[in-house]
Amino acid sequence: MSNIIQIADFAGTQYSLPELKYGSYQNYLDKYEKEFLVNLLGADLYNLFIADLDGNGVPQTQRFIDIYNSFEIDDDSCVRYSEGMKIATIQYVYFYAVRDLAVKKTNTGVVFNDNENSTGPSYLGFNIVEAYNEAVKNAWEIQWYICDNDEVYPEENIQTFNYSSGI
Repeated sequence: MSNIIQIADFAGTQYSLPELKYGSYQNYLDKYEKEFLVNLLGADLYNLFIADLDGNGVPQTQRFIDIYNSFEIDDDSCVRYSEGMKIATIQYVYFYAVRDLAVKKTNTGVVFNDNENSTGPSYLGFNIVEAYNEAVKNAWEIQWYICDNDEVYPEENIQTFNYSSGI
């Protein structure tokens, strides 16, 4: 069961999911939300985070609110910016959900694969590699915040995220 994102969170955004003829996106939400958050936080901190969520999937404790919400922080000569944990999770799940559809990115845009021809999708497809890389960038910023405040997050065991070239 997904905890912080719902299928409705994708609607009306650049991460809108195309309509499925069969099945549901719920399996993607369940699998990839957990995968992303466990790698983002580590297993122990992930379990504490999930236990802290209210019925709407929003954290209640300040240490979790700080990494859940978006932030902008001046860090010496750098600016640290995260769109927040929920948007990062949406970006990550969007990548896997759309990647597994019968679509591909071509010179003319995102298209459905047909036997001999391709037709344009009935949604405004966002580049899935770009969505994944935005999730990675947000993850790095959240992980930087956790490491910079390690006394607040002693349970962390963050895992590395890497950009994708799309190849």
